[in-house]
This record gives sequence, structure tokens and C-alpha cells, in this order.
Amino acid sequence: SRLFQEIREKRGLVYSVYSFAVPFLDSGMFGIYAGTGEKECAELVPVTLEELRKVQLAVGEDELARARAQLKASLLMSLESTGSRCEQIARQLQIFGRIIPTSETVSRIEAVTTDEIRGAAARIFAGTPTLAALGPIGNIPSLQNIAENLAA
Repeated sequence: SRLFQEIREKRGLVYSVYSFAVPFLDSGMFGIYAGTGEKECAELVPVTLEELRKVQLAVGEDELARARAQLKASLLMSLESTGSRCEQIARQLQIFGRIIPTSETVSRIEAVTTDEIRGAAARIFAGTPTLAALGPIGNIPSLQNIAENLAA
């Protein structure tokens, strides 16, 4: 991912970083987890915000193809776990009122465009962020500063 490559591999600012989404029918949450040291926080937050701005401005077809492949592989491998299958079916029934065939999910993944990704990112990052931090937080920018630098 962009976060992993830039923040962990290139800059060495974290020992772990990942994003996650928790979708609901009428709301949801997009989050980023980053495990780092006190000294790295001052650089970590601005670099993370820059990566989030970039996805609002440009997503290449090659990057989208890799993301599609990763998402489909994850989806198909999760079908091997009965627990995961039960969770997927329960979520689909709760949200959509029906079980969605895997082929339909794969078709929808294939139909996503770079414009849709940029648009979704712009909507998500236009909202008011929330920040949770553990440990010494003196080097973390203010929430106002983060909000001002989040949207492209």
C-alpha cells in the first residue's frame, strides 16, 4: 500500500501501519493505525496526510489493478474459512437483505474506476477526523492542523 511503502519502507517511521474500513448501511469509518515512537510522530502525521491527499488527486490504473487483485484474492481466500463465510453472509443479510454471490462481488470490484476512488476519498477526507493516540503525544500536530491538511 501507499502507506506501507512510503511510511514504513521508505522512511522507516513506523514498525506497523495499515488502513481499515468499517462500512455500515448509513455510515462507516475509515481508519489508519500506525505504531511508532515518540520522536517519529512529528514527521509521521504530515507524511500520512500527504499520502491521503495524493489518493484524492491521482490513482493510476496500475495501482487500481493491484488493489483489485489483492482485494479479490483476499475475498476468495476468506471463503476457505467457515467463520469468515458466516460473517460475510450475516453482514450481507443485515445490510442488503440477501446473500450476494461471490461472482457479483468480483464484478463490482472489477467495475470500480479511478475517478470513483478519487471521489470517495474526497468525500471521506472532507469529514471531521478523530484522533486517538497512546503514549507521549507532544509531537503530534493538533486535530485542527490535521483536519486542515487532510482534504486535497
